[in-house]
Amino acid sequence: MRIIYLLKVAWRNLSRNKVRTFVSVLAITAVVMIVIFARGLMLGFTESNFQTYIDNSFGHVRITEEEYQIREALLPLEYTVDGFAGAGKSEMISEIKTLDRVEHVLPRIRFGAMASIDDRLIRMSGVGIDTAAENEYGALKADLKEGRMPESDNEIYVGSGLMEKLNADLGDRVTFSFADAYQSLRGRSFKIVGVRESGVVQLDDNFFYLPLSTAQDMLWMENEATELLVFAADAQEAERLQTDINTLLSEKNAENYTSVIWNKADPLIEIYNEVGNLMNLVYVLFILLGTIVVTSSLNMIIRERTSEIGMMAALGLKEKEIMKIFVYEGSFMGVIGSLMGVIGGGIITFYYSIEGIYVDVFADAMKELDVLVEPVFYLIFNFENLLISFVLGVVVVTLACLFPAYKAAKMDPVDALHYIDE
Repeated sequence: MRIIYLLKVAWRNLSRNKVRTFVSVLAITAVVMIVIFARGLMLGFTESNFQTYIDNSFGHVRITEEEYQIREALLPLEYTVDGFAGAGKSEMISEIKTLDRVEHVLPRIRFGAMASIDDRLIRMSGVGIDTAAENEYGALKADLKEGRMPESDNEIYVGSGLMEKLNADLGDRVTFSFADAYQSLRGRSFKIVGVRESGVVQLDDNFFYLPLSTAQDMLWMENEATELLVFAADAQEAERLQTDINTLLSEKNAENYTSVIWNKADPLIEIYNEVGNLMNLVYVLFILLGTIVVTSSLNMIIRERTSEIGMMAALGLKEKEIMKIFVYEGSFMGVIGSLMGVIGGGIITFYYSIEGIYVDVFADAMKELDVLVEPVFYLIFNFENLLISFVLGVVVVTLACLFPAYKAAKMDPVDALHYIDE
């Protein structure tokens, strides 16, 4: 029952100087709101862009010919995935699909192409896709702005930015030049049947998609692909999925193939991860800024109540109990401020998780960089973010109160009582 008495004393003390208590609580509220917003923004930024890389470049695990990975920037067509012992990719895909963690396997062929429009040479990248498999996975289809996915020969699905460069409309025919697997320059006309708008400049301005069978035919790549993107049920399964794939490749003596997990496939993704880890420290520093007001308040309270502290000690309260009163007082402010911060930060985060934040300057900068980043940031609103921010606020504030509370507990009762006479 002693602890209840101490809690009551601490709670009653909050109302002794309402202005000071309000300012302290407001400071904590502000920093907790900032932390919730910052975490929501960071989580939204990384998850969105991680998913963009997963859907468009790496899958959860990407399988390529070993030499292809080294020369990938040149989009070579001589290093292909042509199955186990050259038996064709179809059998290899069937084998991969038997693995327990595999949900989708997307074969793709990437190649370079160009078009001459009004005396301008437009460079672009073509991607041969298995339309049925892509529709089942759903990422490309989800970005369909108008029209439909390509189904038959010479139909293409074009990024919205690229279509503007081509001065074309849905249903128009365009002619592209490209080099086949034997380095022969060829040309072919295509009909635009769909427009993709992903919101990622590098994708919308530079890519078009066509049926895999069409790409294989025109590039002389029968039953081949330049890559296989393999997906598990969740990105968290990627490492175990890679282990399963590597085991299969080893059993089939397919040493010429290599598998790469999505979060180790691009230095930029690793940078995102490092920044995320660094931000955890930044969140703590934000909370510490708010605790400066709380600790300053407690120090002022201790000076004002010096004689009262002497009386409590004279009446038999132990040092630990005096210390607890001030810790509880600071903790109450931490709990109230953190709770208000969670409410305010939660409302703001929820709003921007729906509306998103569009940054014009950032969008313009993305046009100059070869990175898959969306210019619109959608914050992540979830209970985990609110809970972590609340606990972080309460814990850091409570820890920050320990030192001033310790100072109060260590006061000499005689000196504290003498303060009355002064």
